[in-house]
Amino acid sequence: MADRPDDLLRHIERICRFTVAGIWAFQGLVPKLLGPDADELLMASAFGIRPEFQHAASYAAGAAELLLAACVLLSGRVWPYLASIAVAAGLLVFVLLYAPRYLGAAFNPVVMNVALAALSGIGALVARARPAREQAP
Repeated sequence: MADRPDDLLRHIERICRFTVAGIWAFQGLVPKLLGPDADELLMASAFGIRPEFQHAASYAAGAAELLLAACVLLSGRVWPYLASIAVAAGLLVFVLLYAPRYLGAAFNPVVMNVALAALSGIGALVARARPAREQAP
């Protein structure tokens, strides 16, 4: 394990980066681009998207989540983490307003989105605390 504070920060940020990017990549790929999953279509319907556009909306959302995953993974900067927090919070509000039946599910958006936002916040703090020489351009 790391002995110096800089090494420790680097390891913590790497864990955050790979985990946050992995969650967004999985969420974009599996239930959206490889599906779309029936629940994704139900949520699109709850949001008012007409049936003929629900698959396209799911694919677009999946592509956006993969893009966010790539930004978190490759950037090394603070802004992708902040975007991750904003998107996770926005999606949680969406579920609260338009699809509250998912809030009590065994695998629910409250647990995942709050944990994702918290991990993104830790990643942002650590990325910001890194020495200037290690900051991405």
